[in-house]
Amino acid sequence: MSLGIDIGKYSIKLVELDYINNEAQVKAIGSIPVFDDINKFNLEKISRSQLEACLQDLCKQLSINTKRTKNIISSIPGSLVDIREIATLDMPDQELSTSLELEAKKHIPLDGTDAIIDFHHLGINNKEIDKINVLLASTTKNIIKEHATLIKNAGFKPNIFDADPIAISNIYKFNNELPKEGADVILNIGNSATTLIVWGKNCPFFTRNIETAGNYFTNEIMRTFNVDYITAESMKFEKGINVFSDEDQENTEDSIGLSIEKKTPFNDLAEDIKRTLRFYMKNNNKAFFNKFIITGGSSCLPDIENFIASTLNVTVEILDPFKTINNDIKVDNLNQYSTALGLALRGLEI
Repeated sequence: MSLGIDIGKYSIKLVELDYINNEAQVKAIGSIPVFDDINKFNLEKISRSQLEACLQDLCKQLSINTKRTKNIISSIPGSLVDIREIATLDMPDQELSTSLELEAKKHIPLDGTDAIIDFHHLGINNKEIDKINVLLASTTKNIIKEHATLIKNAGFKPNIFDADPIAISNIYKFNNELPKEGADVILNIGNSATTLIVWGKNCPFFTRNIETAGNYFTNEIMRTFNVDYITAESMKFEKGINVFSDEDQENTEDSIGLSIEKKTPFNDLAEDIKRTLRFYMKNNNKAFFNKFIITGGSSCLPDIENFIASTLNVTVEILDPFKTINNDIKVDNLNQYSTALGLALRGLEI
């Protein structure tokens, strides 16, 4: 049995998996909003105690005994962890760890505490003799301590800490074969951030956090139509990409009858994706992208996959996180559970 805990800023998600007859089976699944009154939602006013209380309440709703549940895997947001593939000299793990710790300090924000790292061997580097490829994840001791305290105060014994991009990569790989040529682009469009991942069998692993996501869309709807947060959320999930169409009809024609295309927050997301992928291509000029796979709580917005496909001129698919996982429990918006599923899968060690 394995419990994946995804502590989002908009909602907390839990998925408990078991491995029965060579199949992963959902035993419990659910989510809870961080704010009881959605109109009070504010990314800047979320406290640790608030998250702890929400996690406790969700466990009670799902009848999960926090004291007896040992195999828990929780994730640290991608904005607080640096994950990158690097090429380094092949050496014993102890020496490699020391070398990678020095490398990590170049990429994480300094908060006065030591760097905490983890790494995974990816294999021999095909371009440079005597070098290997390593996936390096790094953060700081303060961030780990804060996360461990949250988990402990919610009633659990801290166990495995993972990162959102790795969890998303896990659920992607569990349901898909890595492309032998080129790479796939995975977009986990959440509420506070969009995680972009580039991954292929022969292309360097890359991830970056983009702040343009569901909350950004909602705030722009609030500003444009002068409505409260809950109304803007309802408009967003009802109309999706076309939510600004009503305003467009009133404002897109000038005095001489010329039609002017209005830029929306969704265009901002597309531009952020373009900039990020241009950066990747600058460092990997022979790489190419096969398809885009979208997931996350905001990936269910009506027509968002068609918008990304047409704006970026790419093939887009919506990830089915339960494609190879048995689930008899009815839940809304399956893609909001992708991170929690990826975490729980790590705990099963399939």
